[in-house]
Order: sequence, then structure tokens, then C-alpha cells
Amino acid sequence: MALIQSLCMLAIFSDALVCRQFAMKNNTTTTTTTPSTSTSTSTVANNTNPLAPSRLESIKNSYSELNLLSKTNPSDFIFDFDKAVTGVSTGTGGRTVSATAANFPGLINHGIAMTIGFLGPCGINLPHTHPRATEINFSVDGDFQIGFFQENSASFVMNEIHKNQVAVFPKGAIHFEQNLNCTPATFVAAFNSEDPGVLTIGNSFFGSLPATVVGASLGGLNITTIEDIRVHLVQNPSVGIAECRQRCGL
Repeated sequence: MALIQSLCMLAIFSDALVCRQFAMKNNTTTTTTTPSTSTSTSTVANNTNPLAPSRLESIKNSYSELNLLSKTNPSDFIFDFDKAVTGVSTGTGGRTVSATAANFPGLINHGIAMTIGFLGPCGINLPHTHPRATEINFSVDGDFQIGFFQENSASFVMNEIHKNQVAVFPKGAIHFEQNLNCTPATFVAAFNSEDPGVLTIGNSFFGSLPATVVGASLGGLNITTIEDIRVHLVQNPSVGIAECRQRCGL
């Protein structure tokens, strides 16, 4: 009889132990599934904004092309220059629209970018540089006066390009494109960097550097004059050279 009672107590104890282990297992499973749901929600939130910095950074940090593709959508590889709301610069002389890694995820890690210039009559893409890229510039439908200056002691290079011709601007060179016609013209600029950067010379020199430094660079020009110049700085693209404006009655 004592043996039977001992066996029964052992059975009860064993069942209790199994139940406790089963309960602990269930609690562990519940805890580990919660972060998964949170991560999924975060991913969905990021996907609602294709240009979210965290999403672009994730694509940029891909360890292979296949890994990069797994993080993108088909729409990431299309850019509409007519409907773009980012990378746009509008002035009195027209507008430029740039597709770079910052607003076109399909370019990330592929080393290319593009800008379209829609210039009005006599419009000019003001002198500027691309600190991280060489540019090749194609005339779609206009006549452009173009020029570049590479570095100290170099010669200024000036040319004209016409429809279906291209020009090259070396990396970091100061350059510009001036529409010589009294009708709108378009150019396409391609770059060998997904992040070419742009530095508009006049606006940056007068608008960004301390007035005292600008004055010293111009032979001691007084600060009042520099402040007056800053008021008249224009947004790119602008209306260009006087000869063209007079010829076109602008």
C-alpha cells in the first residue's frame, strides 16, 4: 500500500513539473514574437516614404547587389523629371531637375546621376562646380554657349554646342551653360557619381563666406557694398548675358 501511494505522489509531482515547463515555454514564445511584429511595423512605416533617410541608408549599406535589390521596389528604378518635387531649382531663366541618390533610390551604389536643364530664352545655368563628378552635357534641342575653368594657371575653355552635340566638364571645374536662342532649350547632363554635388559660385562666394573675407578677397571692398550685392543674388537658372537679352527683346 505504501508503495502504491509513493508511485501516485511521484506521478502527480511529474505532471506538475511538465505543466510548469510547458507554461514557461509558452511565455518565452510570446515574448520572442513581439519584436518581430514591431520590426514589421517599422519596415512598413519606412516603405510609406521611399526617400526616408533610414531607408536610403539601408539600401546604401547593402552587402551585395542582390541584397540591395531585396530592399527596393520596382518604382525605385523610375524617375519622372516632369513630376519631380525634389532636386528642383527654379529661377527667372528656367529650371533644372536633378536625379541623384538622395531622391532616386535606384541610383544608390551605381555611380551615376543626371540633371535636365529646361532653360528659357537666354536662360543660363549659372557658373557652378560639381565637386565629386565629371559631367557630360548633351544638347537636346538648343544652341548653348558653354565654358569651363579647371584650376589656377589653366586657360578658360569656351565653346558652343548645338543639337545632338555633347560637351565635357572635368570634375570640380567651374562651368556654365547659356541658351543663346530666343526660344526655350533643353540639355541633359550626366555624371559619373550618384552624389555629384553642386556649388553655385556667385551665390556661395557672396552669400556663404563672411563679408570680411569676401571684402579682403576683392581688394578691401567694404562690407556695405558686399551686403548690397547679396541682396541682388539670383536663383539658378537666371536670365543670361546682355547681348542675348537685347537681341531677344528681354
